[in-house]
Amino acid sequence: MRLYSLSVLYKAEPKARLLKAAYDVSSFSFFQRSSVQEFMTFTSQLIAERSALGSRASVKEQEYLCHVYVRSDGLAGVVIADNEYPQRVCFTLLDKV
Repeated sequence: MRLYSLSVLYKAEPKARLLKAAYDVSSFSFFQRSSVQEFMTFTSQLIAERSALGSRASVKEQEYLCHVYVRSDGLAGVVIADNEYPQRVCFTLLDKV
């Protein structure tokens, strides 16, 4: 059970902007860490852009589950975790953030 990424974005018109993010890439080898972090940043932005305002969703991307919550004011949070991490815990975390 691992939580890999927590991102806060602002969903602007042309593109979602990353405001702040935290990553845990310690389970990957040293040479993979930068590309995995880049993948997580790109995926977070893409999911936030494609989600409607005021919605919650879970998207499976490769072996990860991405949970997104977009508020009606355009502020979005994305959590990337493995398949074993409970969905309810992810959305509770996004509510508090």
